[in-house]
Amino acid sequence: MSGFFDGGDCLRKLTDYKPTKFMAEDAHYDKAAADYAVGFIECLCHTKGTWAGKPFDLIDWQERIIRDIF
Repeated sequence: MSGFFDGGDCLRKLTDYKPTKFMAEDAHYDKAAADYAVGFIECLCHTKGTWAGKPFDLIDWQERIIRDIF
């Protein structure tokens, strides 16, 4: 399973985000709030195991889920 946790293409960062088309009619996408949430999560660090002390690094599908909340 080469490339899975070694920085390969499957760990690419989300470069262009478009809000989900399944939003409620009165909902709106708040880019500033989404940026803040993603930034906050990526400031957190793992506390145990192999990655202890290393920051969370969201990959594209994880970041998309966080952004869809906002």
